[in-house]
Amino acid sequence: MKCLSYSNRFYYNELSEEDANCIKKDLILYNSMLHTAYKKLYLTCFYGVKEAVSLEKQLKAKYGTNDYFPLSAIHEARALLKSNIETNQRLKKECTKRIERIKEKIRKENKTLQNWQKQKEQLIQKSKEHEISEADYLYEVQIVSPNIKQLKHRIGLLTFKLNRETDKLNHLNLSVRAACFGSRKKLHHDLEAYRYERRKRMLITGRRQGKYSNNLFKYHLESGIIVYRGTEKEVHLPIQFYHHADKLERAVRLPHNTAGKAVAYELYDHGEYFIIKAIIEVEPKVIITKKEEGSIGIDINVDHIAVAHIDRQGNLCRQQILPMKLKGKTRNQRKHEIAETASKIIHECVHTQKPLVMEALDFSDKKQKQRYQPKGLNRMLSEFAYSQITEAIERKAAYERIEVIKVDPAYTSLIGKLKYVRDKGMSVHQAASYVIARKGIGYKEKILREYRVFVKEKQTRAEQWAAVAEKVGKASIKECQLTAILALFR
Repeated sequence: MKCLSYSNRFYYNELSEEDANCIKKDLILYNSMLHTAYKKLYLTCFYGVKEAVSLEKQLKAKYGTNDYFPLSAIHEARALLKSNIETNQRLKKECTKRIERIKEKIRKENKTLQNWQKQKEQLIQKSKEHEISEADYLYEVQIVSPNIKQLKHRIGLLTFKLNRETDKLNHLNLSVRAACFGSRKKLHHDLEAYRYERRKRMLITGRRQGKYSNNLFKYHLESGIIVYRGTEKEVHLPIQFYHHADKLERAVRLPHNTAGKAVAYELYDHGEYFIIKAIIEVEPKVIITKKEEGSIGIDINVDHIAVAHIDRQGNLCRQQILPMKLKGKTRNQRKHEIAETASKIIHECVHTQKPLVMEALDFSDKKQKQRYQPKGLNRMLSEFAYSQITEAIERKAAYERIEVIKVDPAYTSLIGKLKYVRDKGMSVHQAASYVIARKGIGYKEKILREYRVFVKEKQTRAEQWAAVAEKVGKASIKECQLTAILALFR
């Protein structure tokens, strides 16, 4: 696990002119190496271009520097290329799914069109035999012909969309799209911003064979000074790290060639000033929670998180609702609200020493299907910051040594609605969090007696709940509270 520690600001006008020019020049030099390294790695990976001399030696000869700048640039370029390849694979997968859905939609529309065309042929045949009535004529003119025209237009639009997605997939299959450092949007609209984006940061990888954990940044703990070894001179900067400063000091004080000693430093330019960010590798802490004490289950929703505490026997101890007002707020406000809610949840886990149980949900596929979903559902999925919430909770849990258990989300809300809403007197979301907490420590939910008429004995538990969901899944809570048979006639 990696953690970050940020330094204080260093304003250029407070430095000497030589020190400021040295840092700005090295930023341009490093990013030029990065762009060159990425281009050569890209050509080697996708076009088979091979050089007789290694990439490190090429960069050293071209820019006339030591080993440390080229090695860091090559390391970052390889990571960026790997990331772009994985992104390309994800885009191909999503594009393939979209093509399959469009083909299925075209197949259904063609089937509907054939039915309407058959009706029109029958009406035409009746007209030829002089057996058509005025009602048949009006039905053909007002209903059949407009529907056929509308379906043909819809099929044409779907075919155009299918061809466009097919072209995208063919383009993705050719090669990974080359990276544009600084973004193409700024390149075409704001050239100065584009040039700034291309040279604003410099990442120097750490090294555990050495006293200071890095080749170009030497952090002197006693004097509180970091020495940057630039291409022209050494720059001495009085520095103070804030969050996770103790972890940084521990890493620097580790013995030579010890795991976790390497510290990477990123120099980030903000125009009038720059900061230095330390990236430390931290071993994950020993988990302090125990399943024998029970668990805490959460059900994440758009505007709140339902929390349920259970004991070792699976009995409900306590339940609560943590509201989250994310709608209409800025990005930083939403981030702060999510962090505060995650801290409350993890604080409960630390206090009770129980593991946290949550659903292993993936909204990527659901968001891909938004075109054919109701407008309200599409808006909800677009505004639902599920990944941000889960990441904040998992990050806080790792820091506090809390175990996070992810369970299958299938039918948790249905089970809660049918079994526990009436019995425990809770909402559907609270009941779902209760089911999730029970799943996390190994409890399985049996089918209620009144719903066994819908299932077969040889079916698995998941298949049985799927059969129940097919019959009464859309019934309201009031209908489910009465009888299963009544829910069928809602």
